[in-house]
Amino acid sequence: MAPFWPRPEEYAEAVRFFAGRGIPTATHAIGDAGVAAVLDAFESLPPGTGATPALPGVHRIEHLETVPDELIGRFSRSGLIASMQPTHCTHYSRADHSDNWSTRLGTERANNAWRCADLRAAGTVLGLGSDWPIAPFEPLPILADAQLRRRSGHPGEQPIVPGQALTARQALEGYTSHAARAAGELAVSGSITVGKRADFTVFDVDPLTAAPDDLAAARVLATFVDGQARHSAVGTGGQLS
Repeated sequence: MAPFWPRPEEYAEAVRFFAGRGIPTATHAIGDAGVAAVLDAFESLPPGTGATPALPGVHRIEHLETVPDELIGRFSRSGLIASMQPTHCTHYSRADHSDNWSTRLGTERANNAWRCADLRAAGTVLGLGSDWPIAPFEPLPILADAQLRRRSGHPGEQPIVPGQALTARQALEGYTSHAARAAGELAVSGSITVGKRADFTVFDVDPLTAAPDDLAAARVLATFVDGQARHSAVGTGGQLS
């Protein structure tokens, strides 16, 4: 597969064009060289035009499948958002590196797979998602997989690089407040806060205390969008006050 931007200098020029005009960007970069090229481009921008920790939700990198140690700190300092998909790890790789992805990348890069915990520890904003229709879209199993580093509902599987597991709170933030930052909407969404849209979902378990496998199998009791009930399994209806 050929890269869409075979010449990094052309990509950097495109970044300068959009960033200089205040246009948010999302870059697909999955490996160490690709991520490094994105960081190089944003670090070379004139002051005030790139991503900064003070202005989150401006530019993001999608996927980040394998990233070496030296890029973790640079990523955090850059202010770029990380957008990652836990089921890419749990559905397409194996702990023993016998899968196609790991075999092609080799042991060193496979051991740097989907470094969610390290990015969070470095202070990076980490939005989580599904990459549907490439991968399964159900949010609850994805939240569980982010904590388990294996497929939820398969307790016999070995976790994949288990040190990169997220906590329950970090996983939930990835689908709420950090996702809102990635979309540039933290001022109006991403948390249940006075003045924001009343967007929330009610489960039959507490996502912060439930065992991840139980969370993956939880029932959705109700969903509200901007204060309006859009789904109810218990007869709830009407508008929130």
